Amino acid sequence: MRLKIRTKIILSFFAPIIPLTVIMVIVSGYLLNNLNNEAQRLDDISKQRIKVTDLRLSLDRGLMPINDYIITGNKKYTDDFNAIYSEVEDRLKTVEDIAKTPQEMEILKDVKNSWQNIREISLKIFSIPEPAGNKDAARLMEEMDYKWGYPAIERLKRWREIDLKEYKDIMEKHNMAWHQLWISMAVWIILFLVICTIYILIYSRIAARNEEELQASEKRFRSLAEQLPNMVFINKRGRVVYANKKCEEVMKYKIEEFYSPDFNFLNLVAPEHVDMVKTKFSQYIKGEEVEPYEFAIITKNGNRIETIHNTVLMDHEGERAILGIITDITERKKMEGSLKEHIDELERFQKVAVKREFRIKELMDELKKAKGEGTTGRHGE
Repeated sequence: MRLKIRTKIILSFFAPIIPLTVIMVIVSGYLLNNLNNEAQRLDDISKQRIKVTDLRLSLDRGLMPINDYIITGNKKYTDDFNAIYSEVEDRLKTVEDIAKTPQEMEILKDVKNSWQNIREISLKIFSIPEPAGNKDAARLMEEMDYKWGYPAIERLKRWREIDLKEYKDIMEKHNMAWHQLWISMAVWIILFLVICTIYILIYSRIAARNEEELQASEKRFRSLAEQLPNMVFINKRGRVVYANKKCEEVMKYKIEEFYSPDFNFLNLVAPEHVDMVKTKFSQYIKGEEVEPYEFAIITKNGNRIETIHNTVLMDHEGERAILGIITDITERKKMEGSLKEHIDELERFQKVAVKREFRIKELMDELKKAKGEGTTGRHGE
């Protein structure tokens, strides 16, 4: 019974916990997936900002060789510009791969157009042999700087600002998702603790009530058991798991001796009845129906007691056990023996009386016969 109650309590405990855990896992999985996506998006934006920044720096450096050539007239700056040109071209291709929104594509289009004009103007400037102090070179440089160079750099700077804003927005969502995850976990833990507390209170009350009922039942059982004659609990191995005071008085063993691991109920049985009692025990444990049977018990002080054994199959601590009520029939056996002797004597007396009656009858018949023969002889004379 206690096991059934405990099982019901455990099942009722897990009834809300399992769906709550499933919901928590689903919510956590959703939030973690969002966190992972946002983290990936943050990484992509960071890489995008680096690429845009690299393009902006390359574009800014691309104006420097042209400006230095106008000042010095040194042709080596032509080679420097060509090297930077290749770098800018590569970075323009890289940025093309990350331009997704219409605004980014518009900015990229303007930058590419500006860079094309910068290259055309730079070729014109590098074609002037003596650029220092040359008005055409100064005019071209001014056009390149203020019409194409710096506006393109500002456009790229704007692109970085767009990326930075998007980065901040995603970061806010990322942080919010973390907060939601922690809040959901805290809510789950609180609900779990609340459910645990409720069930601990319920279980403690039920357990206390069951314990009280068990103690009351055990008290009633012991009170009843002590009033019964020679009652014992015997498990399937023959060990005595309970014996009342009357067993102690009759069999002369202490209760502690009964409960000793070395003590076996068969120790009490007279040798000639051991096999029969073993067979009866085995039949009881198998659940077979066995009529009350008689056997002799040898007490600790060596006395022999004739008994009749009434048994009931019961459950003791999760295993089959035999509740035995052993009735002392020694006096009855003596009376039966005495009565049997009297009956035998009466039967013998009856047999003697019957034989005597037959003998008397035979003698009477012989007497009558003798008298008849005597009478016949006198009349003939």
